[in-house]
Amino acid sequence: MPGKSPQRVSDSSVCVDQVIQRVGKKITLGLPLGLGKPIHFANALYQRAKADPSLELHIVTALSLVAPTPSAGLEKRFMDPFIERLYGDIPELEYARDVLAHNLPDNVKVSEFFFQAGNFLNHKEQQQRYICTNYTHAMRDLIALGVNVVGQLVAPDTDADYPRQFSLSCNPDLSLDLFTNLRAAETEANPIALVAECNTNLPFFGRDAALPVNTFDLVLETNEPDYPLFSVPQTPISASDHLIGFYASCLLKDGGTLQVGIGSLGSALIYSTCLRHQNNTAWRQLYNKLEVAERFPVADKCGGREPFSKGLYGCSEMMVDGFIYLMEAGVLTRQVYPDAELQEQINEGRSEPGAGNDGRLQQGVVMHGGFYLGPRNFYKKLAQLTAEQRQLICMSSVNYINDLNDHRFGNQRLKVAQRVSGRFINSAMQCTLDGAAVSDGLEDGRVLSGVGGQYNFVAMAHELEDARSILTIRSTRTSGAKTSSNIVFSYGHCTIPRHLRDIVITEYGIADLRGKSDEEVYLALIRIADSRFQPGLLEQAQDAGKVNTNFELPAAWQNNTPAAIGQSLNDLQQQDLFPPFPFGCEFTDDELKIGKALKQLKADTSTRTGKLLTLLRALLSGTGGKDYASLLQRMELDRTDSVGAWLERRLLIRGLKKAGL
Repeated sequence: MPGKSPQRVSDSSVCVDQVIQRVGKKITLGLPLGLGKPIHFANALYQRAKADPSLELHIVTALSLVAPTPSAGLEKRFMDPFIERLYGDIPELEYARDVLAHNLPDNVKVSEFFFQAGNFLNHKEQQQRYICTNYTHAMRDLIALGVNVVGQLVAPDTDADYPRQFSLSCNPDLSLDLFTNLRAAETEANPIALVAECNTNLPFFGRDAALPVNTFDLVLETNEPDYPLFSVPQTPISASDHLIGFYASCLLKDGGTLQVGIGSLGSALIYSTCLRHQNNTAWRQLYNKLEVAERFPVADKCGGREPFSKGLYGCSEMMVDGFIYLMEAGVLTRQVYPDAELQEQINEGRSEPGAGNDGRLQQGVVMHGGFYLGPRNFYKKLAQLTAEQRQLICMSSVNYINDLNDHRFGNQRLKVAQRVSGRFINSAMQCTLDGAAVSDGLEDGRVLSGVGGQYNFVAMAHELEDARSILTIRSTRTSGAKTSSNIVFSYGHCTIPRHLRDIVITEYGIADLRGKSDEEVYLALIRIADSRFQPGLLEQAQDAGKVNTNFELPAAWQNNTPAAIGQSLNDLQQQDLFPPFPFGCEFTDDELKIGKALKQLKADTSTRTGKLLTLLRALLSGTGGKDYASLLQRMELDRTDSVGAWLERRLLIRGLKKAGL
């Protein structure tokens, strides 16, 4: 029970025994989103359920991370060594692998409120068990589902500044409030079990994320070496992504607040933000070349062009690795304080951080985050933070971060005072001409990922003074040989409704939609669409009576082409600016070359005719000889012992030559 010292065990099977003894054989197990899952405990409980059909196990969670499974052939040759390098020392989350393989026993089910993107698009069972909820409502829904066991990966109680305390580190997001509410509802008839699994690879974050050891009933400390943290590699930033990130960086106000999500679009924003601060001359060169101020007045109205002398404050459900790069660049420096009166005085210039002997000024932080997940280098940087730097980061409750409601960590007055000039930047898949955004699913009802906290931040942007919601969208997508517009007339599903429309960015510019008439909104979005699709979009809008039939596309709008994207960045990329991997890469140089060749082959074989032509040309490509020796060796194709391997070698050489390597 709470208040007692937890039982510490070293055997995961014994831990499961104690949980069953405490709560019985009907278990609803809550596990944190992403990184914070206690793999040893979760696997032991799942294996017990597989061995004992009388144990009823319902796992409720989000983002169950598993290593990718490559297809046979060249993809497998390329990915297998990479996967082994990144994930070979991490035990697999066994229930998650069995879910993917449709191999769960009848007495086990898994429900998630956020999927690893695309993993379950064609998985009927998981589509049926998906729980659609806002991040801020997830705790409520977990409790309603009857969660009676929670497992959590924690940083052990070895930090001298936080004696006899564990750190929730990567995942205080829901757990902080879930633990409190479960304890409050616990009775002798309805016991709960809170299980901590220690892992020394988790960096210790204090402040809100530090909890007394006796919060937990059981602590699992195995005698095995602690496994590494599951990483998500950096993805390359294309020229189009860089331009989207650049336009977003134009909207950041010095002294403001930033929220940003994971992925190459978020990384592109971070890169351009660092560039604006550290190399303002180069940043302004592109700003002027794109005529940002003249074409998109909202940039000057809501953003800025100068370096960040006041700095930014991060308030983001996910602390992406980019926030660490902003810290290193001297951008993430605006401290906020847990006292509304003091914060208001600072905002109004009546008090200066660092001035006087006010003890409250020692409590400043530059970052509130709910959870983190990212590349291996990110975890390394977190581990290398000094104690002082770590104190500037407050990992906290998502119910504090994602909305303005009163919370035990701070009321609405405090939140409003901290979150001045908020810029809440998230990516979407599509945007309809009326300003609704599609981020998580398809119009047939299938879910790609989940709502997460996107809706929370969009809504909050409309509540806070001088805050803006910014949705970043690639103008097109390509499947096989077909390219389609992501700016569409209509779509049978939306994540963000049209009445919350605000700012939308593509690689072709910024659409300021807030408070505008429907005709203005339709035209603003057509303006930043790919020019191949502008005439069709305009015709649909005019047929629907949303745009005057006399309107014609201005010539200035009709240069939204992939060629124009390359021209925009060409000069700066020759100066080694706007690279594809500005924050490092998990791939070797040889692997990057092979990856480029495989991407070329995929494009060339997207049609039946393309497959036949590529195969024919591959047969005529030769053996490659010494030119590609290291690349062939990496793919284990330096020697071939079968017809299939011989053909794969020829195809790879064809791809390398076609890619200009």
